[in-house]
Amino acid sequence: MIHLAPNAASNIIYVQPYQARKFLSTFTHYLVVFTELATAATHPVVLSTPSVDNERYTAADVPTDGTEGAVEAGKVRILDSGMYTYKIYGQNSSSNLDPSDSSVVGVCERGMARVTAEAHWTTPSISIPDNVIYYQS
Repeated sequence: MIHLAPNAASNIIYVQPYQARKFLSTFTHYLVVFTELATAATHPVVLSTPSVDNERYTAADVPTDGTEGAVEAGKVRILDSGMYTYKIYGQNSSSNLDPSDSSVVGVCERGMARVTAEAHWTTPSISIPDNVIYYQS
């Protein structure tokens, strides 16, 4: 599952679309389409130069503070918290946002995405009392 913060300047995602290279035609870019479950609104983005793209995983920054419908350095415009689905397509275009375009070679991965402004996890603070005497019987 992908976790994103809405309207954020940086969101690192970790996915595994590289595995699809085994059965799809050669492609150069990834197109990710986020679809909100409540409204069915779609938010496409072309991943701009993933920091890691190998057999094990792909890491990429997906800022959610972009302009809707514009291809701008891998940004997407997502303002609403909620549950989304995502599909990652392999394509041979750095600007296409349409999954039915001829540059798209196929679906590489699909899954769920959670968009929320809350922290994804919190580190608990544990306080151990130091005034307890333990006896061994």
